[in-house]
Amino acid sequence: MKQAGSWLLLISLTGLVACGRTGGKTNPSGSLEAEELRVSAAVAGRLLEVRVDEGDSVALGDTLLVLDLSVLRLQRAQGAAGLETLKSKGLRLKEQERELRATLDLATSTLERVKALHGAGSATDQQLDEAQTQRAQLEARLAALGRDGETLHAETGSLEAALAVQDRQLQDAVVTAPASGRVLERYVQPGEWVGPGAPALLLADLGTLDLRFYLTEKELSRVKTGMTLQAQVDAWPTERFTGKVEWISSQAEFTPKNAQTSDARAQLVYAVRLQLPNADGRLLAGMPAEVLLESTEK
Repeated sequence: MKQAGSWLLLISLTGLVACGRTGGKTNPSGSLEAEELRVSAAVAGRLLEVRVDEGDSVALGDTLLVLDLSVLRLQRAQGAAGLETLKSKGLRLKEQERELRATLDLATSTLERVKALHGAGSATDQQLDEAQTQRAQLEARLAALGRDGETLHAETGSLEAALAVQDRQLQDAVVTAPASGRVLERYVQPGEWVGPGAPALLLADLGTLDLRFYLTEKELSRVKTGMTLQAQVDAWPTERFTGKVEWISSQAEFTPKNAQTSDARAQLVYAVRLQLPNADGRLLAGMPAEVLLESTEK
């Protein structure tokens, strides 16, 4: 009996110490989350190179994938040659237009002289008709030349637009990193055919990580947007990581399903996101972590 009483006293003291340390409250916990980016090619083609593998760190602008678009390059070269041909035709049309306008000006002057002579009785009706017909023919030819020029201008614009699209496609043949981060997953291999938009790599921005945790309505007064909080990560239990509260949900929700008890899952809570800097890259997505609200309040 005496031994049993000693054990009971020890258990009671242990409980008092625990309540004194936490004040009857528990620190919220969650898992670290990283912003993930799915990388894909904007054009279809066969992969020549995949320059990264899972676990590699990449910087913004690093080359990740290189596609083989040799057929497109040949088509682009053919289109460029066609554009040069159209430009040459355009130059010839302009030269013809200058010559034709000069001839038309001369025919107009001739017609005016013939009209004057005809009025004085020094030119026949046939001469007047011939001068008028010649000027009308030149005007018709000039109008036709203008229509040819408009058609040529439209063809040139269409081909230039097609070449611009091909240039962009050739540029997209080299896929670069949209942000700094780490390669989490790689879905493709060199030699494979990839379609536009098909996932090729999964990147995670590990420069900052988010810790999402949940508070009840009563606990919500303990945090506010912009305040700094400390977190403890299981991988480094003796260290503290300082972050800033970036967001607090304005709408209550039921506790996530990973809560340990059905009573806890039935509670209405508010989500809070704590952003943790990760310049040294030690923190990884999925690591369990705990927000130290108790130590912050003290």
